[in-house]
Amino acid sequence: MIFANVKLQPGDDASRLRELGLPLKLKQTTAAAGGVVRFTQPCAAHNGCRCSVYPDRPTYCRQFDCLLLQSVKAGSLDSHTALRVIRRAKKQVAEVRQLLLELGDAQEQKPLRTRFREVCRRLEGSACGAREAQVFGRLSLAVHNLNLLLAERFYSG
Repeated sequence: MIFANVKLQPGDDASRLRELGLPLKLKQTTAAAGGVVRFTQPCAAHNGCRCSVYPDRPTYCRQFDCLLLQSVKAGSLDSHTALRVIRRAKKQVAEVRQLLLELGDAQEQKPLRTRFREVCRRLEGSACGAREAQVFGRLSLAVHNLNLLLAERFYSG
């Protein structure tokens, strides 16, 4: 997943989304401004490859097109090439997940970025063996490669 959380926009029906099972959180900003309603990622409404709240999905979800999709829509990239990029990204994510698991992190409900930071903190605060150091090195490289791929092919700007 690319984002840690998604902010609801004006016009999004927070009560309807809660009714449909999407857990929402209120992040306090300032006393005058009130707060921002958001939901964390991975999205609780994501079920396999489908969104369980699709007809009522938040505005941000409706409007989001990653750079890869923008390129296909613009005709600068064909769909077969885009699907190869997606398969490559999924393979890279699977590698990161596997390496996190090898290092004792099985918190699939958390974003990969958060899991990686937590593993980094844990390993910095303790001595680790040669095997664990080797796996951590592979994980660091896999996360770096995933970030490069995401930045190059999925993030706009």
